[in-house]
Amino acid sequence: MPQQEVFLDERVGNKHVQVLKTYDAAFAREAFDVMDAQALKFLSVRLGAEDLPAPDSPDFTDSIWQELEDGAREDWNKFSYFVVTEDAGNRPAPVFVSADWPSAEAFARTLAQFGKVD
Repeated sequence: MPQQEVFLDERVGNKHVQVLKTYDAAFAREAFDVMDAQALKFLSVRLGAEDLPAPDSPDFTDSIWQELEDGAREDWNKFSYFVVTEDAGNRPAPVFVSADWPSAEAFARTLAQFGKVD
């Protein structure tokens, strides 16, 4: 797996939330594919894309992923992502991905503090 760097490491009770910076597009896509509706809504607002389809559109998820990839591009063939993982006693699992640090940090801190993101 390509190199990852821990950007945030929060522990609240038995909950452990981390933000990892990764260049692994497959890992980022895995995190994206498991995002729930609230996480997708959070990301869509943070992307600031005005031309996204409605959340009930079949093209909504693909459009968000395309915007995410566009924002993750560092060079013509290099992408970086910020993946939020959560571990509540079982094992760490990805729950969110963003192309920018501020969005990932906001999601992770809210998740660590409140246990969910609305």
